[in-house]
Amino acid sequence: MPKMIIHAPAGTFDAAERQQVARDLTQLGLDCEALPDSPLVRSTVWIYFAEYSSDAVFMGDKPAWLPVVSLQIYVIKGGLDEEAKKRLIKGATAILDRRPSGTSVAPVYVVIHEVEEANWGIFGQQADLAALRASDVNAAAI
Repeated sequence: MPKMIIHAPAGTFDAAERQQVARDLTQLGLDCEALPDSPLVRSTVWIYFAEYSSDAVFMGDKPAWLPVVSLQIYVIKGGLDEEAKKRLIKGATAILDRRPSGTSVAPVYVVIHEVEEANWGIFGQQADLAALRASDVNAAAI
């Protein structure tokens, strides 16, 4: 049930691209965290797009000249082993670095924040990753 925040200059992704990115990142997150692909679990994966005007993105002390994208991923500590982290970084980079020409023109930064399970709350209770992993594949979305 990762939470993901994509930071990018305004216009980097149009509405259709945001939808596709959200779909692909959701699937990647479920796969890497070994979560069941159910309506319930899918509804616990949240993806936010934070877009910034051209005068609010800098590369050092200069206005950014490339559409640099960064992704912050919040996961429960222990939910990803080292191999899953590598797959998540590589997969997220490929998802976010789609260019019409097929070539990369800007870096994609990925940061994984691991949060102690006791520090992750949902619906007024602490999260339970083991229970989510064991949930019914037919469980309804929240």
